[in-house]
Amino acid sequence: MSTPRDRMILAAMKLFQREGYAATSWRRLVQDSGAPWGSAHHYFPEGKEQLGLAALEVATEGVARLFERSFAPGRSAADGVQSLFEVSAKQLEGSGYCEGCPVATVALEIASTSPSLAAACQKAFDRWRQEIETGLVRCGVAADRAGQLSGTLLTLFEGGLVVARVTRSTEPMLSAATTMRVLLEREAA
Repeated sequence: MSTPRDRMILAAMKLFQREGYAATSWRRLVQDSGAPWGSAHHYFPEGKEQLGLAALEVATEGVARLFERSFAPGRSAADGVQSLFEVSAKQLEGSGYCEGCPVATVALEIASTSPSLAAACQKAFDRWRQEIETGLVRCGVAADRAGQLSGTLLTLFEGGLVVARVTRSTEPMLSAATTMRVLLEREAA
């Protein structure tokens, strides 16, 4: 069973995905988590930003695991990309195009006004880029190229999610996957 703290973190991630950081009120976080009101101040005495940092940390690790699974040993990098983008597009579509990346949503909205949240978003993107790079190498891409391609892949992934969410279509994600797949197939040739 999850603790009130865990439930608040998960509620924050969902609300940030759907509504953004600024639109997510402290009251709504407590309400959606089902945690007692006193829990909010007990677990997060520094307020919403402290909860936001915890939610970003959990989101970062969840997405890192998705990248790790996508680039599993024995799989080609191109197949890993295809799987990553297809799974993510399907999840986005399943949410009615309401649940994008909680880190990107916070980064776009609050990075210029909260140094600590901006640093957490930067840490997330750095973590993901490293996970992608490691996965590409595991799938046979040369280390020097994997470093370059990991940034491109992350940019296509995050941009694809944003455009897919706005257009309410999986096409931007699938198109980005095709582009990245072509690049990776050329690497393997």
